[in-house]
Amino acid sequence: MNIDQGKISLRQAMLLFVVLFCAPAIRYIPIFTATQAKTAAWLCPVTALILEMVYVIVLSKFLKKYQDKSYVDIIKDILGKFFGKVVCIMYFLWITLLVSYNVRMYGERIVATAMPNVSIIIIILAMLLIVTYVVREGIVPLSRMNEIFYIVLAIIFILCNILIIPNLDFNNLFPITYKDAFPIFKGGLGILAIFAYSVIIFLFNDRINSRDGFKSTSIKVLITLIIVSSLVIIVPLCVFGWSILTKMPIPYLSTMMEISLFDFIERIEAGIIVFWILTDFILISVFTYTALHMIKVGLKVSNTTPFLIIYVLIIFFLSLCMAKSVLELTILSERILTQMNIVMGYALPILIFVIGKIRKKL
Repeated sequence: MNIDQGKISLRQAMLLFVVLFCAPAIRYIPIFTATQAKTAAWLCPVTALILEMVYVIVLSKFLKKYQDKSYVDIIKDILGKFFGKVVCIMYFLWITLLVSYNVRMYGERIVATAMPNVSIIIIILAMLLIVTYVVREGIVPLSRMNEIFYIVLAIIFILCNILIIPNLDFNNLFPITYKDAFPIFKGGLGILAIFAYSVIIFLFNDRINSRDGFKSTSIKVLITLIIVSSLVIIVPLCVFGWSILTKMPIPYLSTMMEISLFDFIERIEAGIIVFWILTDFILISVFTYTALHMIKVGLKVSNTTPFLIIYVLIIFFLSLCMAKSVLELTILSERILTQMNIVMGYALPILIFVIGKIRKKL
């Protein structure tokens, strides 16, 4: 199995994070921020930007001390073998829950928007078969594939946002008062919950070549994702207003259905569906690779092929059993996964950082 042959660059790792961020961002951020902050939802990315900058500083401290170590090894070194293993198991279970949730959401979206007459089992199974084939080849082919996807996705995203401009009503972004400060902060936590996925990239830090310029590269990526977050909020907010937006299952896709250019460009939402398929594929593949890498590092095994097959089967059945409907998936995301992401992606790394400082490991 080629799962760990070769390394990728810091740029490739960051591009992986950019792409895997996009699918949950389009699905989740507009509804969550509009529910919390209403007309002020478009200011929520500012909160996420400030808090994420603190996190970048913490990660840079880890990388300065542990240049070629996986986050798994870093956790064990700072917390000790026993507590380190406990925390690593927590991360593994968290990733498993996330990938199962995203696999199921992928299937539900495709059934709802593109293939209403196809069984969700077939859609999920097809995705997981492709993911299995790609993941077994390792992170290098996946990252190279992602570089191509990134260009395609950027073109689709930019084109859609340009074409929708005539439909925007910027009056829907106001009024804003001082009373919106706390709702804006709460809405920012939803964006931060997706930024928490960056720790998943950090889990295979040992497969990244040089991390020189980590801070500057991270800031550039962070600004890019803040722009993406702002657009996926502002566009549907301007078109529909916050009260209608919160009642839509997929507001950004509904916004793209409003695009019409001299009756020549219609059904532009097909481009958004392609966008979703590619970003979901990268997200599911990266999460699966990370889980397998944790097994490899944690158990010190060389061949993880049997684990990959078993893990994908677990994901398949868990994704089908975790909820009965999209409503239950939404509740799971809002009431459990959002808080869990912030704890696992931010609170826990900062706690480990503090312990490392106390024990003089950092």
